[in-house]
Amino acid sequence: MTLTELSYYSRKIFPLAIIGFLLFLIFFYLIKLFILLYTPPPKPTIFYNPIFQKISRPKVIELSSTSGINFVLDTIEGHPKTATLAAKVFFLPKPVSRLNYKTTIYLMAKNFGFDTEKTKHKLKENLAIFSDEEKKLEIDITNYNFFFDYQFDTKADIFENTIVPSKKEIENRAVEFLKTVNLYPEELAKGKISIFYFYYQKDLNTFSKVDDVNQANVVEVDFLRDDIDDYPVISPKFPNSHNFVLMTFYQDDYKVLRAQIKFFEKFEGEVGIYPLKSGDLAWEELTKGKGIVLSNPKDKKEVVIKQMNLAYLDPDFYQPYLQPVYLFIGEDNFSAFVPAVSFDYLID
Repeated sequence: MTLTELSYYSRKIFPLAIIGFLLFLIFFYLIKLFILLYTPPPKPTIFYNPIFQKISRPKVIELSSTSGINFVLDTIEGHPKTATLAAKVFFLPKPVSRLNYKTTIYLMAKNFGFDTEKTKHKLKENLAIFSDEEKKLEIDITNYNFFFDYQFDTKADIFENTIVPSKKEIENRAVEFLKTVNLYPEELAKGKISIFYFYYQKDLNTFSKVDDVNQANVVEVDFLRDDIDDYPVISPKFPNSHNFVLMTFYQDDYKVLRAQIKFFEKFEGEVGIYPLKSGDLAWEELTKGKGIVLSNPKDKKEVVIKQMNLAYLDPDFYQPYLQPVYLFIGEDNFSAFVPAVSFDYLID
């Protein structure tokens, strides 16, 4: 082949070669894109650290299971939702008896309005009890948790000429009261405060929750721990709290009708990371009667669940762990939960 012929054929073949090379590149990168799109992403690495080994299930005092209730799921997702694959579990150290408790409980009783010269405490296991004609106070001598009850059912006049101040003033007065009795835990101070309004009907001795503030003559201030990793902390008294102050207000004064703090400090030094059940398993547990009812005021046997969320159940009596639960919220103020920690790490 002469140089002239070589030059001629090169000029003819070169554009075809360029086009072929470009087609090869297009085809090559289309294959790579196809593989990228249809290859499932690698599963995220989940770190578990179940340092407490197996833990006991969360408990409530007034135990009522979901047995005998039929459930229908009607949430935005339309199916059981898995909140997360792992979550924190906190250890709650057990309170221990204190040798010098008498000084503290008598100071508390005095701040609750007791004449401690006349009214002495009675000890029932770990509870120091003060009682007179119009009020009763129970104090746990291990951690100074308390329950206070004023016998307002025989004092009808205290519900006359009541007012309902602003939310801010209500909160401030409730906090002021807890500080006065020297029991306002830091976690509650950093947590959430909710206010509920009630009308007390003297002749029936009943409280009715009201939405219109103008109809109320009693307010309840509830205290909860702050969220844990964006998950709310709930009480066995959900939607209320077991840490509360029930009050009635007047133009220049207020009166505490009932109050309770049942709080257990959590140990931040060691925190467990535990695997959780899937949403499907939690829903199955609820529907098979293994859930725990928190609220069912109408005693419903057919319940439509509108929300399914992860939450932390804050115990109102001592138990060793603060742990996550799946919370189910239904119509007519129904609520129930199932433990969220995987079956492999729960003790029945």
